[in-house]
Amino acid sequence: MQKVLLSKKEATALKNALERSRGDKSSVIQWHSHNLWDEKTAPLNDVDLDTVCKALYVGYEVEPGPEEKVLEIYNDLEVNGRAREIVKEVLKIFNIQIKGINC
Repeated sequence: MQKVLLSKKEATALKNALERSRGDKSSVIQWHSHNLWDEKTAPLNDVDLDTVCKALYVGYEVEPGPEEKVLEIYNDLEVNGRAREIVKEVLKIFNIQIKGINC
């Protein structure tokens, strides 16, 4: 069985839920099935029960955010080509700073 992919907010919420339950996964599942989430765990409201169970017992990976995705694309570009300069110009236009590219 493969690990599930969670957003950063969902992964943080799941970590908070596990901390509250002192690592008791069954409590987290029970809370989820009864929709007992508060502000710190609210991102789990949009995650189905099967995914929560898989994340707890099989594991999960955190989905890369937009900055990480752009950095990955940037790093895959040809070093000697103009493409990297174009990416830097686009980021400059949108006033976006990404570590490893333009800051």
